[in-house]
Amino acid sequence: MSKPIVVGVDGSAQALRAVDWAAAEAGRRRLPLRIVHIAVRWEYSIAIQEPGLEAPRPEAAGLEVLEIAEERAQTFASVDVGCRLGIGPIPATLLQEAADAALLVLGPHGTGGFPRLLLGSVSRQAAEHASCPVVIVPQESGTRPGRSGIVVGIDGSEASVDAVGFAFEEASLRSVGLHAIHAWAHPAYPPEMRAARYDTTAVKQEGARLLSESLAGWKGQYPDVPVIEQVVEGAPAPVLADASGDAELLVVGARGRGGFPGLRLGSISHAVLHHAKGPVVVVRGLQTTSAMRE
Repeated sequence: MSKPIVVGVDGSAQALRAVDWAAAEAGRRRLPLRIVHIAVRWEYSIAIQEPGLEAPRPEAAGLEVLEIAEERAQTFASVDVGCRLGIGPIPATLLQEAADAALLVLGPHGTGGFPRLLLGSVSRQAAEHASCPVVIVPQESGTRPGRSGIVVGIDGSEASVDAVGFAFEEASLRSVGLHAIHAWAHPAYPPEMRAARYDTTAVKQEGARLLSESLAGWKGQYPDVPVIEQVVEGAPAPVLADASGDAELLVVGARGRGGFPGLRLGSISHAVLHHAKGPVVVVRGLQTTSAMRE
């Protein structure tokens, strides 16, 4: 049985844009789409307007949210759409509903999000704890003029290897190219000391070698995907966030080199999610199409 692509909705405009992205991806991967809304049931109800008249139950409001999202998803041809209404704490219940998912797709923040925050608490916790890759779709999503190709950040870590595999598959599905970036920054030496203590040429050569080795096996599996390899001097998070502005999708590993083993989401991935200019997928463990259909 095929694993579904799961998209969380809460009635916000951001969530509906996530539905559009998830439905298009479900069509590309020929996977079912599951739309999930989590309702929080209060321990008491409040009378409104007049005695005896109670506020609508959260289940009723949730079903309306699901109905709107389902109508939106059904505009995409050949996508099998289902809906689920969960009851409970939002992050934990959402993760339970997505336990069997191929992908979990969310907007950056929902109806309760602060406008100046690019990443809400639910999206952040999902990216930190979900067992499947998590896609965060920003307010301006989808393929727009100027967006092309897939960007993947590579640092040689196990997590970035998983991200490379996902990025190649996504590029092949979309019939676009892949832009592989390795970003590096100088240690905290004063500029006048860097030439004496830091061989930038050697670092660039090492970055190029790392890229070549990370991509080599995948190039053979996806000969249809043209690849650009780039070593960039700069802090990884802003370099990748800037590159996302021209990409259909930015792919990063959940935790790169130097990450503490107990942390589920690395500092670079976390920063990229906050500042990316396009859709971002955080990959934790590779799931190819064949695995997604099991």
